[in-house]
Amino acid sequence: HGWFRFGGRSYKYIGIKMDWASAEQHCLNLGANLVSIHSEAEYQHVKSVIRAHDPSESATWIGLSCCVKIRNWLWSDGTKLTYTKWNPHEPNYLPRECCAHMTWSPWKNWNDIPCDYHYAFVCAKK
Repeated sequence: HGWFRFGGRSYKYIGIKMDWASAEQHCLNLGANLVSIHSEAEYQHVKSVIRAHDPSESATWIGLSCCVKIRNWLWSDGTKLTYTKWNPHEPNYLPRECCAHMTWSPWKNWNDIPCDYHYAFVCAKK
């Protein structure tokens, strides 16, 4: 219940605010991962899933992190990073900023942020 289909995958918005690792674990418990995004069309779909639950598009975790090796961004589902949508001047790699969220700032695109902050999130599964 609550899954949105697009391009062979299903997406679910979770409005409970958690840190990045807890959000990923919650997705894993649903047989999914934090969302990975591979095209502008998919990005716009994920934004529409968020808007359906949160019209103001508050900051929302995605499955991108570079905590293993700085500047080496990896999707939690193991897929290749082929598309990005960073806000201007992001990622800026401020201290502890090795996770990514979206729909942040006036641009509503991606930003690097400390992983222990709490946000809603989107899970995706095949």
